[in-house]
Amino acid sequence: MKPADKAAPSEPLVPWDNAYAHWSRALWTTEPDGAAPVMLQPALVRLRATRNGKASKTETDPFAAARQVLAKAIEERALILDAVDADTGQTALATDNAPFLVYWPDSDPARIDNRFGTAIEVLQLGRRVGLSRGKGKPGIAARNAKAAKGPVRPIVAVIDDGIGFLNARFRRLDAAVPGGTRTRFHAVWLQAFRTIAGAAGGYVQAGRVLRRAEIDAMLAAGDQLEEDVIYRGLNADLLEPGAHRSSEMSFSHGTAILDAAAGADPMAGDPVSDWPLLAVQLPPEAVDNTAGTQLEPMLVQAVRWCLRQARHISTSAPIVINISFATFAGPKDGTKAVEALIAHAVDAWETATGRPARVVLSWGNARRTRQAARMMLQPGVAQALHWCQPPDDYTASYLELRADAPADLARLTLRVTPPGTNVAQTLALMAANSSRKVFDARGNHVGRLYHIGRRTTAPGVISPAHLVLAMAPTVEDGMRPVTPHGAWGLSFTAGQGSPVALRLEVQRDDTVQGYRLNGRQSYLDHPLAEGWDTETLDYGAPEAAGPITRAGTHSSFASAPSPRVLTVAAAVADGLRPARYSAEGAPWVCAAPDLAAIADRGPATPGRNVAGTFTGSRQMLDGTSVAAARVTRELARMLGSAAAMPIPGPAEIAALIAVAGQPAAPADAARLGAGVIIDPELMLPVLVA
Repeated sequence: MKPADKAAPSEPLVPWDNAYAHWSRALWTTEPDGAAPVMLQPALVRLRATRNGKASKTETDPFAAARQVLAKAIEERALILDAVDADTGQTALATDNAPFLVYWPDSDPARIDNRFGTAIEVLQLGRRVGLSRGKGKPGIAARNAKAAKGPVRPIVAVIDDGIGFLNARFRRLDAAVPGGTRTRFHAVWLQAFRTIAGAAGGYVQAGRVLRRAEIDAMLAAGDQLEEDVIYRGLNADLLEPGAHRSSEMSFSHGTAILDAAAGADPMAGDPVSDWPLLAVQLPPEAVDNTAGTQLEPMLVQAVRWCLRQARHISTSAPIVINISFATFAGPKDGTKAVEALIAHAVDAWETATGRPARVVLSWGNARRTRQAARMMLQPGVAQALHWCQPPDDYTASYLELRADAPADLARLTLRVTPPGTNVAQTLALMAANSSRKVFDARGNHVGRLYHIGRRTTAPGVISPAHLVLAMAPTVEDGMRPVTPHGAWGLSFTAGQGSPVALRLEVQRDDTVQGYRLNGRQSYLDHPLAEGWDTETLDYGAPEAAGPITRAGTHSSFASAPSPRVLTVAAAVADGLRPARYSAEGAPWVCAAPDLAAIADRGPATPGRNVAGTFTGSRQMLDGTSVAAARVTRELARMLGSAAAMPIPGPAEIAALIAVAGQPAAPADAARLGAGVIIDPELMLPVLVA
């Protein structure tokens, strides 16, 4: 038996690996049941300026050697391009530092790094996918770009889970076609972790792209159209056995968000019913993995795909992309790979086309979930709290530790005490890009502490070093280590020198609405965690003197510095107050969202009335996700009517609030931003005596 207080040796990581991927791969990842025999490892990469393995600033083409390595690897099928890049003639070969997606038949990180490390810089790994045999075409819409005269019809794209693309809310009237309506979609990408090889073998398409003609052919059935039958057939072809199938359910988050962003009754004459649409349906396995490790690479590719489609729909129309997904823990300084790469893609697209491009993100709903803490560690003085691991949690749990000055991590000592014991394990900091095992009181290996070094996450973007404490599930299934559930004690001490400002964030690990119970959210606890809450008039608010906080509880996707990326919080129509769940900003991360929108009328009538999956169905949905969709709608309306391309940033946000909202009260700025987009029909009447 290994004593719990005996230090385990540190183990190195591949430089571009991360704690989430390494932990799950090393301990218990298995191949999907029924997958094709060939498995591919996707990765977001960019070319590295090289010369005999060393960067050069003097040669005319510093990427020449990298291009040669890439071209040879593609020719030998040691590396395969994604369809988004392949559809324009392998653009990665002709650009310098633009990110692109590749697939490796070899999934061993060390071998990949050995062969390609000097030529290709890996930004982020994705989930391994199965290669299906079949004919595919690059996922590009028909090249039918047109220059608009006068006000243009804005393009709205939604990246989400479960897109009911046959719903009448996403059609336009056309008496000349069978059924009387045609789709507003130019393309829908049904992402999946089963890929289709290109006809020439030169690229891979993850999932399937449905184009306008294919969707119109489905709608031609008119009154005989059975939407659920079509969705079931597509899901059977694309999804792994046992995967959740939102498009077969009455509720699907993506359908609801798309309806709030751009849905319209085709019979009502609403100008919105003429807006062109794009959609990306995320893989359900990625959505179910709320920690984001499977989701984030798919989001980046989805944004890049939407931008590429928009170039072929119109030569003048703006595009607004809605992403109502989030994780919690992260740097929250704009350097997280997913937010940095999305901002880079949008900024580059607008610069290249001269057309407005915006991404609208939800601010987050985690204000009251006890996932955040902040400590000011005085040298030699320990501070402690508990990290509570719930029973019946089938997924790993993660806690990220970040110092305001990353170099201060070298002076940090962590002691971990398993539930119900006083046997602590001391975890002094190890070298960057290495990990150390964590043991329970019986000496069983149940977790790891990782020191993730600073690394490039996007062109010109460096994410600072941080620590990740990863714990195994609390459920025994015969395959995995098991973490004892309960309150794990964590004690932090800073070495000699100045005080250390430390931020703790528990990564999101819950189960998405409608999905089968899988992950259960771990949380932080402390004797000062349950003070008086003046908002709810009960005990449950963290006290200011304690480490647990509601400040800085926003999404880790929502801190990109680009003025083309907007973050949206949720407000209640009753008094235009912040919704209780809507996150708070903080001076040490992001001070506030950009703006807010109404997501609830009041306590008795929560949520907004939005479309269900199938035509004619309705549902209620609240949260910052539906608030973001509401801003997407108003922003698209304003950009479509603008005589000239607006200047993105505060001036544009102020103009949007002036047209469709009200400024926020100064006291609510940290939760509502500059103002609230309102719906006159949702506002409660003011009673006058």
